[in-house]
Amino acid sequence: MPTSGSDEPPAPGLLAAITALRTAAENADGDALAEILASDVVFHTPLTSRIRFEGRDEVTALHRDIFAVIEGLSTTEPMTRGDTGVFTFSGHVRGQKLDAMNLVRVNEQGEIVDVTIFARPLPALATLFATLPPRVTARRRGRAKGALVAALAGPLGFAMRSADVFVPRLI
Repeated sequence: MPTSGSDEPPAPGLLAAITALRTAAENADGDALAEILASDVVFHTPLTSRIRFEGRDEVTALHRDIFAVIEGLSTTEPMTRGDTGVFTFSGHVRGQKLDAMNLVRVNEQGEIVDVTIFARPLPALATLFATLPPRVTARRRGRAKGALVAALAGPLGFAMRSADVFVPRLI
């Protein structure tokens, strides 16, 4: 059951949009997203503030990539206020457990216009950084550039997973 932080009711279509987004995530169905996204939707990634994804087609394609690299997605019930809702999700990236939160905003038509993801822990996020950008780059700019991105991002994921094993033992 959705929870609200105030007496302000959720915007029309907010709960339906979040329910559809959660269902698409749990079913790894990127195509189902296109129906609930506004044409000018913006997606803010947790990986960098230097890139944002814009437009229904690009955000849908990005979610196909996300669903290809995050396994076993499960979501929680949303909390809503006005035109904004949040819910958490978890899954695994190359064996690393990822916990995240979606912050979703809808327009007057109940279409998703803005999505921001916050994620943890750092080793899982670094593994996602080593896995997702090469796939997205290969799709957008070709396999050679995707391989270059993999070569640049891969060591970060390895370093963070290794540090996560050894550093806690030293603290």
